[in-house]
Amino acid sequence: MTPLLALAPIMLAIALLILRQSSWISATAGVIAAGLSVVLFFPTPMSVLLESGADYFPLILEVALILLFGMVLARLLEAAGSMGEISAWVESAAPSRPLGVALVVFGLVPFAESVTGFGIGVTIGVPVLRLLGCSLRQSAMLGLLGLIAVPWGALGPGTTVAAALAGLDVDELGVATAWINAIPVVIVAASVILIMRPGLVSCLGIAATAALMWAGILTASIAIGMAPAGIIGSLLVIAVMGGLFIIRRRSTGFTRRLGIAVLPYATLTLGLLLARALQSTFPSLLTQIVASPPFWLAAACIIAAFTVDSRRTVTRSAVRSWAPIGAGTAAFMLMGWVMTTTGMSAAIGSLVPAGLVLLTPWLTATGAVVTGSNTGANSMFTGTIDAVAAASHISSLPVVAAGNAAGSLAALAAPPRVAMSVQMADPSGPASASDIGWVQGRALAVAGANALCLGLWIQFMA
Repeated sequence: MTPLLALAPIMLAIALLILRQSSWISATAGVIAAGLSVVLFFPTPMSVLLESGADYFPLILEVALILLFGMVLARLLEAAGSMGEISAWVESAAPSRPLGVALVVFGLVPFAESVTGFGIGVTIGVPVLRLLGCSLRQSAMLGLLGLIAVPWGALGPGTTVAAALAGLDVDELGVATAWINAIPVVIVAASVILIMRPGLVSCLGIAATAALMWAGILTASIAIGMAPAGIIGSLLVIAVMGGLFIIRRRSTGFTRRLGIAVLPYATLTLGLLLARALQSTFPSLLTQIVASPPFWLAAACIIAAFTVDSRRTVTRSAVRSWAPIGAGTAAFMLMGWVMTTTGMSAAIGSLVPAGLVLLTPWLTATGAVVTGSNTGANSMFTGTIDAVAAASHISSLPVVAAGNAAGSLAALAAPPRVAMSVQMADPSGPASASDIGWVQGRALAVAGANALCLGLWIQFMA
């Protein structure tokens, strides 16, 4: 009975989401239900809550600021036409449709997603895919497959939450996730090939591009840290493939407008890397703040604002859009903290038979489909996954990493994200139910295959 009582807050939040209540309402209801459960069934000393909260609450603030500045940056860049400039360069430089698709799926979309999050990469990638000659359905599905780097999306708040709830070092979890993310990368690359049906040479090009992104993210995770790894890995793909395209064309295609378009991204990437190097050399509270993702996202916003005349209007609109998303994410994080600190997540873990860790990726995958966010999925289920790993006498690191990778890719199958992708593929009118159904079915198949493969890997190989 106790595990079912512990599960009630999560089920309440999921039920409200299915009934199309907003994320902040659903998450707040879950927090209230979790609080009542603690009072009635899971009493916890106040000293334990205060000690744990002192470590966790600054993380909630950091994630909220990442989401805020990420959304403001995305809106400013959209208003400035920056991504339009970058997209036009990709469309003009690509020597063939399959290689252009590879650059978008493993370079452009992951890069934009790593910087800003919120599925912004899809809104950038889908129009480019249409310009490359892909059909409406192909463009929508391929754009969603570009969400392959979601563990590092918006500089990795979802991975940061998972690390905090499982008591793991965030960079250590980033490396473990990067290793196991080879499975999602293989599944996405195979899906791209099945959709495009290219020739042998193009197949090899797609596979090589996917491998390059994976290797870049893994190397960056090991050498630099989790937060900028997605940016660096996807930027490597853009640099290498873009360089090859330039050599073939014998022309860079670079313009002053393109340089201005990439300046905020360059500031964010280089600033974050230099600041992290400074922090490792001179550790202090000041260098820790300067090396934080929100600091450099805010700096990128300031630079982007100079290219937009209506910067105040755009910023206010972004803040209004962020408010429910930020509130919902913070509430999900709070619910996850309450359930982990009070033992509710461990109680839920007892519902999973000891040793069956292959089921754990399905938890975060389901959570991501429902919430549309790996941050929300990790907030709900990381404590439970950690408890299952402990009960199975398995290191929690690979199990949590597998859950993180499963939930991150499964976010592509969230119904609102699918509908957005289909709409972006044909903005001239309302998206048809048949097109949405076609993309939704295949997105769920990809998410399910990924969760299955990750579960089998950690069950028998980890």
